Amino acid sequence: MAKPLSPYDPANAPKNLEFVRYEKKGHVAYVTIDRPEVRNALHSYAYVELRSCWRDIGLDPNIYVGIVSGTGQAFCAGRDVKFLAKYFAEGKRTPHEDPNSPLFFWGGGGQPQDVKLDKPLIAALNGFAVGVGLNIALQCQLRVMAEDAWIGDQHTNVGRYGAPHELYTALPRATAAYLTLCNGRLAAQECLQQGIVNRVVPKDKVVGAAEELAAMVCRSSPLAVQACVRTYRMVASFPASLMEYARHLDQEIAETSDGQEGAAAFQEKREPQWQLR
Repeated sequence: MAKPLSPYDPANAPKNLEFVRYEKKGHVAYVTIDRPEVRNALHSYAYVELRSCWRDIGLDPNIYVGIVSGTGQAFCAGRDVKFLAKYFAEGKRTPHEDPNSPLFFWGGGGQPQDVKLDKPLIAALNGFAVGVGLNIALQCQLRVMAEDAWIGDQHTNVGRYGAPHELYTALPRATAAYLTLCNGRLAAQECLQQGIVNRVVPKDKVVGAAEELAAMVCRSSPLAVQACVRTYRMVASFPASLMEYARHLDQEIAETSDGQEGAAAFQEKREPQWQLR
């Protein structure tokens, strides 16, 4: 196997992160979304920090697997809709949605697939995973879930598009449609029955169960494991034309009156008044 063009420098690992905790123990990297005050919802700056962690996992030859979790009661509540509403109220786009911003990356850029990560990840679902939080969990190859956790997708409920194509391929199709069209929820035992997660355990055992799976992964050949993950990613990839169409739809819907009304209604804790019936 060809050597990397430049050796990995540990000094370049992410440091002084504000919204994500990142640490390494042996061959395992731990990525913990750390915004418990907003149930680990993600905004432009959190996306940047997550992306730096995924990149570092991919570059560090001593890391074989990552464990992803959240601080507090939630895994990730999806995008930070209040952050979004604040920018809309000022007539602006959020930094990651503004082509003139140095943080521009439509969709946020905080998901493992955004850096084409070829190392396995284990989602330790300590609480609910919604929207982009669910997308991150589904991009992890292995998943452990707390007994009281659940998954859902709230994009259409706040006038946004999200990534329904990803859910439609990662989940049973009827389940994906239930989550995206009906804003439904799936409890932990339902996820286990449908093969969406590998284990369901008490909340205080979630990270430990993920570490047990990580130890199994670390006993296998890193090169063979990464080849498997790369293959999984290729199988789950979408044609460029579909990705471009999805990005177009996401941007188009975000800029409609429904896109702005959904964020405003969420912030004001009221029922949205949809315009485009």
